[in-house]
Amino acid sequence: MKLHPILCFTNSRETAHRLYLLVQLFGGVQAAEFSSRLSPNERKRTLKEFDQGKIQLLISTDAAARGIDIPGVKCVVNYDAPQFIRMYIHRVGRTARAGKSGLAFTFLLRVQEKRFLQMVQEAGSPGLQKQIVKPESLKSMEERYEGTLQEPKLKAA
Repeated sequence: MKLHPILCFTNSRETAHRLYLLVQLFGGVQAAEFSSRLSPNERKRTLKEFDQGKIQLLISTDAAARGIDIPGVKCVVNYDAPQFIRMYIHRVGRTARAGKSGLAFTFLLRVQEKRFLQMVQEAGSPGLQKQIVKPESLKSMEERYEGTLQEPKLKAA
């Protein structure tokens, strides 16, 4: 599957690692993780490969949210909702660089929705579009996902 560069943020390196393993086992996407689990040289190499298009999905902790310019990112996904508006801004700021447009998605549990929307509105956001994913639209992937979760490699992580 060919995707434009996607930068996916998690709130912890453990979640980043488990999500990376899950994506690897699920297959179809060139993915890498980016966190303090990697040495500085490994991080540098990973960013270079992401920039070159060898990696389509970079799963990161907030290490990549601040101070790192990653050109060409078309989409940011907040797998875990950020707790503070400044972190949200740093994360989504990795897309739409230099006046270009980009997309940002934040996965929310129903209990997180009100607080998150209030936080973003108080920061002066012009508005967000709510995308509700209906369970039946994911039904075709459910069996494969359940099987992937049973993989020993993922259980050991």
